[in-house]
Amino acid sequence: MINTTASRTSVRRLSRLCIAIVTAAIFALPLTGCGDAPAAFGSTPAQARANADGLFGAFVKRFTNVYRAPRYERARQQLLRYALTPSEVYSDTSIWTVYGPDNYRTLFGDAKFANGRYTFANAVTDDPVSELGEGRHIMRLRKLSDDDYSWFTGVDFAAGTITANDFANVINRWIAASEGRNEATLRAGYRTTFPRTTAALGKLYSLDSLRSTADADGTNRLYAVIHITPDGIRNDYPAYAAFMTKYVDKVKLKFSLVDSRNVRWLDVSSRDGFITLNMRSRDGRFMPLDGPPRPIPDTLVVKLDFTAKIKLFTIGVDHLTGEWVNLHSPHERGWAISFTHEPSWVLPPVVGYLIKSPLRRPFEGSGTQFRFTVRDQPGSQTIMSRRGNTTVRESAILRFLGKLGGGAMGDFVAGAEQDENKFNVALFTAMQADIAAANR
Repeated sequence: MINTTASRTSVRRLSRLCIAIVTAAIFALPLTGCGDAPAAFGSTPAQARANADGLFGAFVKRFTNVYRAPRYERARQQLLRYALTPSEVYSDTSIWTVYGPDNYRTLFGDAKFANGRYTFANAVTDDPVSELGEGRHIMRLRKLSDDDYSWFTGVDFAAGTITANDFANVINRWIAASEGRNEATLRAGYRTTFPRTTAALGKLYSLDSLRSTADADGTNRLYAVIHITPDGIRNDYPAYAAFMTKYVDKVKLKFSLVDSRNVRWLDVSSRDGFITLNMRSRDGRFMPLDGPPRPIPDTLVVKLDFTAKIKLFTIGVDHLTGEWVNLHSPHERGWAISFTHEPSWVLPPVVGYLIKSPLRRPFEGSGTQFRFTVRDQPGSQTIMSRRGNTTVRESAILRFLGKLGGGAMGDFVAGAEQDENKFNVALFTAMQADIAAANR
């Protein structure tokens, strides 16, 4: 998941639940697919097996016995704690690896798997990632004025040999695999094709409802309801289960992609631990949820409502809108997202009276930007790249929000993070084995 910009870091860290929600919605796609879906990883069974083995093997490494060197761990904790009030860390010489011109401070991190564990450490290097699962991490802070600070985050991750086109083809084929099949066929298909993945996911997610309906125009409508069930992982991952139990039912999320005509192309929502996915497709391609079939535009509008309850307070955003651009070139696929319009804020009443300028700042100018890409390089590792940047203006309000988000982050780091890592290892190991078995 991308290391997002600092103005939202505390709230985002609380919303590891959002990660669970999006993960569940994404994994609903392979579980609704069957048959030839695993072959989408490559042009031949051998290539598909190698690509999947590299991709999922990279993630297995990423989450195995994660260790952070003491200096790096302290820097991480301080940056998370003071993401919304960066003046507290700007002059801390124990955090930054490089002091640059124009008031820049940079933390460089190198991450790789060795000796049975995945280690994060401070390191400054211009060398590209070259080993499976290896990562380069950058967090850069720049002081613009006494109160304004800009953040940049970047991560490059080595993901094996899968090409950008193969990555896109996996998504298309998984979507296509759900078309023209009824619920019974789909459920039998994913249990047969993905038995290990089904067992791993089934501990935390229950696919409660699944409908696939063919329309007369050749399109297919998919409706799925996924229930997050922390009790299923309580024996194996107790701290992660406790974290999910504490927060999951308190999250409300609505995510939509619409075009310039305000026609919807994808809906994902979550409430009370139930995630709902609505989509329409034809031949593995997204189609509008309403109206005649047509190709998806390269540029869409993302709409997001999100609230979470932390302690006694409900915080979040309503009507957050941004530009979503689908990126595609022969060797790169991905998405670029930018937010330049301030949303309506959901805050405790007393705090709500005080907002305005400090919370508006991240949306001014070029706004808050995110970018995720998969870029293949012949003869080298395929790189999954994440980028984010924003600007914050310090205030008492942001200190209040930072403390709230810090409490949820404390719950996560205290034990849930380690358990989540173990859950991810089990999941990606299962996916790796299922794809390998299907491509023998």
